[in-house]
Amino acid sequence: MRYFIGLGCVLVGVALIYFANAHKKRVLDARAAAAARGEPPPPEPALNSIAVFGEIVGPIILFFLGYLALKTTFVYFAFDGGRYLSYFDLGGFLFAIGGYGFWIMTRTKYRVSDLAARPALEANEAKPAHQTEAAAPAHRMAAPALAPANGNGVNGEHQQPAAATSRGNGRTLAATEQS
Repeated sequence: MRYFIGLGCVLVGVALIYFANAHKKRVLDARAAAAARGEPPPPEPALNSIAVFGEIVGPIILFFLGYLALKTTFVYFAFDGGRYLSYFDLGGFLFAIGGYGFWIMTRTKYRVSDLAARPALEANEAKPAHQTEAAAPAHRMAAPALAPANGNGVNGEHQQPAAATSRGNGRTLAATEQS
């Protein structure tokens, strides 16, 4: 088992870094295409926007990833982790943590804006209305049947409504008046 965990973690770290760089390239290409069309760059989110929350959370996540890396390293050496895992496994795990930190910060800094979606939206607006609406599904669910308001519906019998009972003793008002 030694070295396999480290190899898997290194592969995860490399994949996270690759996908972060691919995302960055897509966003920069979309921004360059929008600038070539003469569109203004997207505005920075206002302080009262939820998008700012992503910028705030990024450093917090990095802090906890650093804490996780320090704690993992401490536990590895304090409890003789070399009996079970190699240094390569520890390094691979730390590399995966670093790759995740790089991925989360890249995704936060290079957000996908509506610039990439604008050409598709403009093409969709050019179509007639009957082509843009989604077709209704052929199998619609029937409206749910309403259950009796104050009954349990056991064996087709229902209890009397609450207004017809007196003082919660289960006897109806008619039975109370007769006695």
